[in-house]
Amino acid sequence: MSHSIAVLLSAFVLCLSGCGRTIISEPINRVGNGWTLEIRKVTDGPNSIDEGDIILEAKDGERLIWVALTLRNDEPQPRTFNFDRCDLDMGTQAVVPSTVTHDMLMGYASEMNRAPELEPEESIDRRLVFVYPQGQSPTRLRCEPMEFPLPQF
Repeated sequence: MSHSIAVLLSAFVLCLSGCGRTIISEPINRVGNGWTLEIRKVTDGPNSIDEGDIILEAKDGERLIWVALTLRNDEPQPRTFNFDRCDLDMGTQAVVPSTVTHDMLMGYASEMNRAPELEPEESIDRRLVFVYPQGQSPTRLRCEPMEFPLPQF
C-alpha cells in the first residue's frame, strides 16, 4: 500500500473514532429580540476538545453535545449577546455551554468571548459545547428568547 493511501485510511479511521453522531444537519432559523440565530448542526460528540497543548475529555458518565450556529445582529446599533443565554434542558434544570469556540474546520478549538458585541448586521459563527449526562437526552436548545426543539438521541 502506498504511503498516501495509508495516510488517507488513517485519517478516515481517526475521523470515524473522533467524529460525533449528527443529530441535526439541516439549518433551523429563529428570530427574536432583534437577533437571528441559525442552528446549522448539532452533534452528539466527539467527547473531547483538542486545544492544541491539551485535550479536554468528557468524564465518565458524561458526553459532549456540540452546536454549530450563526448569530446575526438585526438591530441598527451595536449590541452584546451573551452565550450563557443558551442552554439545553436537563429535566427541571438546564446546562449552559462549557465552551464557546470558533467554528473553523482547521485549527484548534479555543475559548472565544462568551459575550461578544456585534455591529449592526454583523454575523458570527460559533460552536457551543455542552457537557451532558450519558443516558439522558435534551428536548430543546434555547438561546433566550429563541427555542429549538431537539429529537431524542
